[in-house]
Amino acid sequence: MKTHRYFGSAVLVVLLVSVAAIGARADDDPPSRAVEISYMSGQISVQPGGVNDWVAATINRPLTTADRVWADQNSRTELDLGTAVLRLDSETSLTLSNVDDQTAQFELDQGALNLHLRRLYEGQIYEVDTPNLAFTVTKPGDYRFDVGPNNDTTTVTVWKGDGEANGQGSGVRLRSGQSATFNNGTSLDNQITRAPGFDGFDDWCRVRDQREDSSASARYVSPDMVGYQDLDEYGTWRTVPSYGAVWVPTSVQPGWAPYRYGHWVWVEPWGWTWVDDAPWGFAPCHYGRWVYTGGYWAWAPGPIAPRPVYAPAMVAWVGGSNWGVSVAVGGGPAVGWFPLGYGEPYVPGYHVSRGYFERVNVTNTRITNITYVTNNYYNNTTNVTRIRYANRAVPGAMTAVSTDVMIHSQPVGRSNLRLPSGAAQRAQIAIVAPVAPSRTSVLGIHAGVAAAAPRRAVYRPVVYHAAPPPRPVPFDAKQQVLQRNPGRPLDVQTERQLRARMPQQSIGRPVNSNMNRPVSPNIGQPQGQGATMNPNANRNTNVNPGGRYVPRPPERGVNTNASPAQNPSGNVNTHAPESNMRRPVESQPETRGNPPSPEVQPRGNPNGSNPSERKTYPPPQGQGQTQPQNNEGHSQERIYHPPQGQVPTPNNNGMHSQERVPHPSAEPRVQEPPQQRRPEPKQEKKEEPKPEHHNRSELQRSSGRQPRA
Repeated sequence: MKTHRYFGSAVLVVLLVSVAAIGARADDDPPSRAVEISYMSGQISVQPGGVNDWVAATINRPLTTADRVWADQNSRTELDLGTAVLRLDSETSLTLSNVDDQTAQFELDQGALNLHLRRLYEGQIYEVDTPNLAFTVTKPGDYRFDVGPNNDTTTVTVWKGDGEANGQGSGVRLRSGQSATFNNGTSLDNQITRAPGFDGFDDWCRVRDQREDSSASARYVSPDMVGYQDLDEYGTWRTVPSYGAVWVPTSVQPGWAPYRYGHWVWVEPWGWTWVDDAPWGFAPCHYGRWVYTGGYWAWAPGPIAPRPVYAPAMVAWVGGSNWGVSVAVGGGPAVGWFPLGYGEPYVPGYHVSRGYFERVNVTNTRITNITYVTNNYYNNTTNVTRIRYANRAVPGAMTAVSTDVMIHSQPVGRSNLRLPSGAAQRAQIAIVAPVAPSRTSVLGIHAGVAAAAPRRAVYRPVVYHAAPPPRPVPFDAKQQVLQRNPGRPLDVQTERQLRARMPQQSIGRPVNSNMNRPVSPNIGQPQGQGATMNPNANRNTNVNPGGRYVPRPPERGVNTNASPAQNPSGNVNTHAPESNMRRPVESQPETRGNPPSPEVQPRGNPNGSNPSERKTYPPPQGQGQTQPQNNEGHSQERIYHPPQGQVPTPNNNGMHSQERVPHPSAEPRVQEPPQQRRPEPKQEKKEEPKPEHHNRSELQRSSGRQPRA
């Protein structure tokens, strides 16, 4: 059954939501991309920006600036940025120093990091900062960075690409096939050799790259969309009149609807953000629109050409005091939502400019007259409530829960409220979910559960070339302000005011070097911006106010999230109960499959490895769920296909004229020390064999790679 929708009358009344939104500037817009946790093996922990607690990571959780990631012993993880992929090996600590439209800056404190850069648009910056150097990537390609946990060494290997290391003294350029080991602090003392042979981590990264290169979904979506590779294994593509190419999940649970099986977390600057349980759940929940056609749900991804703008959840909120009290358990307040339909405008609940409003809509669905839509729905509460949403009338499309379920990041599927007849139509449309977040909302579904965390730490200053933004205002300092306007993140001006009231933080200062120049004309760095590092660069200094805490291999025994009363010793406990690399989906009595596609058949497992090593999605009890073929294979047997050359910048028709660029005068801030925790794998994962590699010794594996002579 095909549904139709329209957007109210021609005569519309303009009513501004708030005075703060009137003067929204493009410079204050949130980033148009987020980072997806797309793979976990072993025990991975995250520390969201603004809090000091470590929690077990969750597949599909979006990450952004100031978030930190820890890969524990015998663990690996993958972070997807759309244009690039980051992969962390065992005992690796990474901080997302800055992730916006133009800059992707990462701080590697220890461990091994693989960077696979697919595209580098004009003016974009990709930078990896370590205690020895700041490395700026100048070409797409494959790069590896190794920082020793106990010695003063950073090794940079360029499998393919080009980049420059900066510190004190002249910059060091590395090209394809070269590897350099840097020591002696930030002096850039180095030894350059040919790139060494691959080890087990490198082989695993190559297999993951092949999976992306062979993705069938790349023909239907923008190449910059985060998470589209997961669609191949769990659904099929069809062509539907009026909607074009749509993706249909191969198997869903009875009563399934988009945005029903997962949980909500509070991620600034966007606010309430959906984290889906399904292994394919990132792209269809943050881009495009959902349509109900032919008796099943299908996802319409939107245009292919533009760089799509990420959204925390493509839903319309419903509520109202009378409706909430009538449907909530025990008479308490409730909140509901349903997926936006094809061509329907998304109205952000956070502060954005007019240009951002246009981009987030035209890059995610087909809108014939964006000027009309913007004039009538940007900052207009009255008109938004009059939209005739197509999916609102679909039986079972609306999901509703008690507000406590959102606040505590609880699973939505098991708490979904049964709505009385006609409740969905009587509910009032809202711009945001009127629910104020708590600290648990920031930490997510694993809050309060022991996680893998660093055992101890030492101060280590980190060099950087592009000044990162200031650290976020602690959540505890802004929680009271957030409660005054439930559901809306703070605008940039309010954040600045709160930061000004905070105690002055230590800031970095320039290193005595000759780096007062851009690394490359392609990098787009302003003149006069040199490399910077935190003060007291002397490695022998025990107390270094400009350094940051560097995680060390964890020990087990103390609950890191316990209160002081519960843990008077202050020791770290990582003795967590056995858990999965992802939380199991709530079981249903049976599985209902969508009708088979006459055009595109489900793909097998393109990477040739066990799909459970990436994301597990247990089927409901009673019946098995359609799964991709499990073709066992060793990564060493794969043939490496190097990435394609740099993709030309697509014609954006002015769509990116308002993208944020970090100001060169932004001063770095000292980051909070990591505090700790870990998730445990749910299924037994086969350890991939670690053959002896002719260019690496046991000493090199334990203390950082050394280049081959």
